[in-house]
This record gives sequence, structure tokens and C-alpha cells, in this order.
Amino acid sequence: MNRTQPRYGVEKLVRLRKVLLHNPIESLATINESNYKYHLFNYVPKVDQYLIEHEKYAQLLQAHQVEVLFVRDFVHHTKDLLAKLPNLPYLHDTAVITSKGAILSEMCPGTRAGEERVVKEVLTNIGIPIFHEFETHEQFEGCLVLSPNTLIIVDTERHKPSTIEKFFTKALDIFEEVIYIEAPQARRFMHADMIFNRISEDLALYFPPAFLRTYLITRQKRIEIDLKTFLGKRNMELVEIDDEEQQNWGCSFVVLEPKVLIHYDMALNRQTKEKLKQRGVQIIEFHPDALLAGGGSLRCLTLRLWRA
Repeated sequence: MNRTQPRYGVEKLVRLRKVLLHNPIESLATINESNYKYHLFNYVPKVDQYLIEHEKYAQLLQAHQVEVLFVRDFVHHTKDLLAKLPNLPYLHDTAVITSKGAILSEMCPGTRAGEERVVKEVLTNIGIPIFHEFETHEQFEGCLVLSPNTLIIVDTERHKPSTIEKFFTKALDIFEEVIYIEAPQARRFMHADMIFNRISEDLALYFPPAFLRTYLITRQKRIEIDLKTFLGKRNMELVEIDDEEQQNWGCSFVVLEPKVLIHYDMALNRQTKEKLKQRGVQIIEFHPDALLAGGGSLRCLTLRLWRA
């Protein structure tokens, strides 16, 4: 490996080498019947079982030669916040790591506010610079990398349109183009990976009803496109998932390497699994019980730091 190249970034969909996880030992027990909805949980979690399942997931990654770092090992100034942020395990929403540094989210007011402070300290301490962070009055919870040239930004209920618009110019400092998607403002579509996710350079899953309007944005132009047609011309096939699959995090999986996924065993139906198998996709299945309380997928739990 060229030593001048940074050991971070996920633009190229190659082998996953390093991730960041957070086991919420200090905060999970603060979720109760009176506050679980405020904290964006589906129901009150079984704390011990949740932590066991989280550890099993970490062990699964390690068994596949993925280095796992934990938030608590890299915080000092923000350590006290660990007991106050029960959604911090869902690290995927807090940052996107590029070879130029991290795009650090500005989490919405409420239970998730402040998560970006912890993540910024962790990234700084492990040697990943911050390429961009949003101002405190802005609101931006993540985006998706499609390729080294293309970033996907979805206007969800967890973003401000004005913040997205302002960010386009900065995003185009790294990427040649941005695919911008207007989605329904509903919790089930609250983050981009709930409606789209790449499996390899030539294959992705998506949920068409969530794509209200889609635009291609470069420094020279902004045009409306049909995503399936646009990516088809670039030799990427989009496989559609249905309504039930979408609500079961069907698009929200971790790509271990091209066409090798780690995914909830209940996320996709038999027909979709067969379609993917026919296309050479291997799914390493993980069975969740207590983890479902948090309303997130394995991908949500995983901040991917480095692929190589």
C-alpha cells in the first residue's frame, strides 16, 4: 500500500477493513415507557439482551477480519455525554468518511443533539480529519457515497432543505456530481439508506415509491433524472424491494465486500433473496431481537471508516 494514502475513506466499494461501533452501556437503561418515543426507540429495550446482540455483531465483524474500534476508547472531553445519548450507537447517521476526511452531521434538535460532538472527538483521536461540519443551526443527518465520483443526498425529515442547498458546493469539492433525491417526509424514510444502497459497482437495492423527484447536480448543471434509467446507462442494475421489506430495513445493510452483505435475516423476502443469489450475492444473516427496539439496522450501528 502507498503510505502516502490515508487509511480512511469508503468511496470505493472494496473490502471493509475498519469500523467504529458504540455499545451503549451507560445510556440504554435510561429508556423507559415514558420516554422511548422521544428517544426514537420503537419500544423499551431489554438492556442485557441488546448489549449481548451488539457484542455478537461486533464479533461477527471481527470474524470476517474487520477491525472494530469502540467509541469509549477514544473519548475524553465528551465522555460524560455517553450516559446522555442513547441513540449514539446508530453511528452511521453521524458522519460519512471520505478520503478527504469526514462529513460530520449536525444532528436534529432533541435526543440526538450532541452526538456529533462525541464523534468529532473520536475521529480526531484516531487520525481522521473533518472535511466539513455544519453549523449549530443547520440540520443534516448523513448522505450516501455511490462511487468515488458520486454522492447521494436525500432530503428527508432529518434534513433542512436550505442546509442541503448550501452544502452542494462543498460536496462538489470532493465529488464530480451529486444525486439529490426528494423523499416523503416520514420517519420510515428518515435516512438515505432506508431507500437505496449499493451492493457492488453494478448492483443496488432501492424502494421506488420514495423517489419523488431526483436530480443530477454538477458545477455546470442541475437536471431532473430517472434514477433507474440514469444508473442503468452506467451498467448498475437496481433491484426493487417491496413495502414490507422497506419497513424491515431492506436497503440498510453492511457491504463486507462487493456482493457480500451482512444483513438482518428478516429484512428481505425469499423472492428478493433469490434474485440476489442469482446475481452472485452472498448474504451473511444476523438475527435481531432486542436490537429491533432501537429502530435501526446493522448498517445504522456501523460507521465504516476504511475500505481497501
